[in-house]
Amino acid sequence: MKLLGFSSVHRLCRTLRNLPGCVRYLVLWLGIALIGSAALAASPAIMFPLDSFVYADLEALFISQGLSQPSTTKPWSKDEVGFFLEKLNTTQFSEVERELYDGIRLTIDEQKKVTSLGFQASLETYIHTNTDAFITEDDWVYSYSQRKPLISLPIDISLGSFYGFLDLSLSNRNFDEVDSDITDGISDLYGQMVLTTNLPFQWKGSEDQYLDAGIPYRAFLAVGGSGWFFQVGRERLSWGPGVSGNFMIGSHLQYHNQARLTAYRDSFTYSFLTSFFPHPNEIWDNDASSGQARELQGLKMFMAHRFEWRLLNDTLGIVLSEGIMYQHKDGVLDLRVLNPLMIYHNYYIRQNANSLASLEIDYALRKGLNMYGQIAVDELSFGSIEQNLPDDKKHPNGLAFMAGIKHAMPIRQGILYAHLEGVYTDPYLYLRSIEGDTSQIKSCETLNYIVALRRWNSDEVFYDQTYLGYRYGGDAIVLEGSLGFRVPGDWHVNGHLFTMVHGDVDMNTFWELGKLECSPTGNPTVYGQAGISAGKVLGRWSVHGSLDYLLRTQNSQTLHDVQLVLGATYSSR
Repeated sequence: MKLLGFSSVHRLCRTLRNLPGCVRYLVLWLGIALIGSAALAASPAIMFPLDSFVYADLEALFISQGLSQPSTTKPWSKDEVGFFLEKLNTTQFSEVERELYDGIRLTIDEQKKVTSLGFQASLETYIHTNTDAFITEDDWVYSYSQRKPLISLPIDISLGSFYGFLDLSLSNRNFDEVDSDITDGISDLYGQMVLTTNLPFQWKGSEDQYLDAGIPYRAFLAVGGSGWFFQVGRERLSWGPGVSGNFMIGSHLQYHNQARLTAYRDSFTYSFLTSFFPHPNEIWDNDASSGQARELQGLKMFMAHRFEWRLLNDTLGIVLSEGIMYQHKDGVLDLRVLNPLMIYHNYYIRQNANSLASLEIDYALRKGLNMYGQIAVDELSFGSIEQNLPDDKKHPNGLAFMAGIKHAMPIRQGILYAHLEGVYTDPYLYLRSIEGDTSQIKSCETLNYIVALRRWNSDEVFYDQTYLGYRYGGDAIVLEGSLGFRVPGDWHVNGHLFTMVHGDVDMNTFWELGKLECSPTGNPTVYGQAGISAGKVLGRWSVHGSLDYLLRTQNSQTLHDVQLVLGATYSSR
């Protein structure tokens, strides 16, 4: 191969400088991927995204074999998945279980090139009937976080113990119009048109384009070995066994800017996490620039540790987690709080930190049947001092409870699976004023478990807020279930039901002393969903679709919507 001379390299660099920023960035990464395409390596720190088949297949194997669920601290590394596989008794496998096991084993044993570039393309169509009342992203069952990008270019870098990942995707954003810097946002893509697609231009004939310019949303470097890994960068996380959500960290949050250490041996797993978000002063500064020059202010950091035990011959799982939301208006990180084994509730720094603890238990009742539960404590009003206060001075409780059951059993050539889950959350779960001893007066005077992702749209910066933990927040009573059948590597069908009663308290509600009601408060809204989804694998192609009926009732008025999703995906991997 003829080498480039100095003048050729100079011309190439000049050409790259003249390209738009996003194109230049893409060309750079494509070049890196091509340069290292010849060598082979396999890092134990390869991380599986939350939508990987590995999670559903491994959980089904553990439940069908009469074991407690594998680690509920996700995502998992390649070495960690191999660690779980060693716990299974392969001599007792049915034909379907063997197929699931072999599929996972093949994936983790696969050799990786030093750098590799993948390609995935999807085309999806979204149709719904009510364009007057169901007009936000939250009104969709198949919402922003589930919708597939039009094009995705995943780049892997595997260098011995090190692993890097970057996903360059072409997808539509969740908000089209922004009325203020802090908004739930609205978009034509989620209600104002009967038919939309994941194409950047829609059929209505306007010149509007909806591309999301905040990519990449999954980009990190990880290093690991036998029994441990460390990861830093943007990643989507999930802590807990829940299906509708989890109390400490929910999977609905698009990404965390995080650093995480996980170690595991025998029947114990330990994790330590830090994750950073915009400070309330930055979010609610009305005098700040609304453009890209908007200044970063303050520090808001979530820090947590997590202890997992597997007992009684791997039939009982117990997980204890504790975290704090640490804030400082001047951006100061006091290194005294960075203790991976401290009892965070005992810091006694209410002006700077808000603690949250959770307990999770799951137990294998028998082969194919697993029972699980979660309890979270954000605020608990107890003790002689608290009980002797007048009601208008007492702290409202912030508790959450979950109970559920999961089923997985091989039948013929597939797996029959089901779940039923119930959840209760107190109205003021996740909410608190800045010091927690006086009622909240201003929007910025808060130290809560509501976090924001800083987004950009049409040269305007805005803050997309959501709960860090349970996606529906406090003041909610939820009951949901599903029943499905899946033939590994071929097809699946799933039916699901969901109902929720939600009170008036939401993430914009000010925290007040003396608010001691149970959920639901005020004038509650009743939500209902029933639907069916299915998919089929056709070699490198796959097709999927769903049909859902939704209702929403408030003030004796019931609104309805029917939502249809159809899609096809091609993947090079």
